[in-house]
Amino acid sequence: MRRLAIMIMLAATLGLGQATPASAAASDAWITAKAKMALLTTDGVHATAVNVDTVDGRVTLHGTVPTEAEKAKAGEVAQKIDGVKEVRNVLQVVPAKKQSAAAASDDAVKDRVSKALKADGALEGSSISVQSVNDGVALLGGEAKTMSAHLRAVEDASRVPGVRRVTSEIKSPDALADAEIRRDETRGPAKHANERNLGGAASDMWITSATKMRLLADSVTPALDINVDTRDGVVTLFGMVRSAAAKRAAEADARKVDGVKQVMNELQVVPKSKQEMLKASDEDIERSVEQAIDKYPTLEQADVEVEVKNGVVRLSGSVPTEQDRLQAAVAARSARGVRSVVPDALLVSAAK
Repeated sequence: MRRLAIMIMLAATLGLGQATPASAAASDAWITAKAKMALLTTDGVHATAVNVDTVDGRVTLHGTVPTEAEKAKAGEVAQKIDGVKEVRNVLQVVPAKKQSAAAASDDAVKDRVSKALKADGALEGSSISVQSVNDGVALLGGEAKTMSAHLRAVEDASRVPGVRRVTSEIKSPDALADAEIRRDETRGPAKHANERNLGGAASDMWITSATKMRLLADSVTPALDINVDTRDGVVTLFGMVRSAAAKRAAEADARKVDGVKQVMNELQVVPKSKQEMLKASDEDIERSVEQAIDKYPTLEQADVEVEVKNGVVRLSGSVPTEQDRLQAAVAARSARGVRSVVPDALLVSAAK
């Protein structure tokens, strides 16, 4: 009966039938992938610091953009995706940092993008290359085996130091293949090479979807209040739950998903009566942390994203050096109201 309940829940949320843009409701995984791709390739939107989360067709945009105009445009882009019921735009407007006068040359940037694409095993089977880089704008071309591979290539390029924006002329399927977002549970763990080697964005999407499905099927966990993020098999749970038991149950659900290498449980235990009050307080703390980080001249070249839940600050994005990573954490911890700082998703991405 539990397996039947899980399968019914999955059908309702992800669409076990032919869940594509042509169906009654596009799957959350498909909407997220299309929204990310659109944001990363739309002129006038610097989306490398924009996160997309979709639950039941409702998209939440969070992260940072340099202007109010870009925030509004990002919301418009997301709203145009097929299947989107609602867009919650909570992007923070943070003025763009001054660019280094000694910016990397386009030739050097192109070389780094090319190496990043070749080094990503998730792109095996696709023929994707960087066609050109002009003033930091990278143009990708070729063919992607799957929509997930297309997204992965755009993400790889966008993280390369010196890339300001990615334009894509990659040809790829316009829908996620079944294998990209789900597997037949009756068969247990992957038994074939093509199942085990989904890799990269495809595997991460499947893990995220499967984790959300388990959370939705678990009566102990408030699934709609839990954010799930997966990168290279590492699952991060972020949000607020009402009890320690719910926090433990959510982590246990995530660990049961095939392919999960590690679970970072950053869920905060907050009684329901205090959650609304804390959400308002968290917004104030988030602004204070951003202002504290902006005060450090050494962090001008950093791209730091701030999220706050119950006074706990999570830093993500990239910084040039390990010293900058430490400095950002110290700056965040110094802000009024901060209980602790989690810098696990803040990566060092120095130019080579």
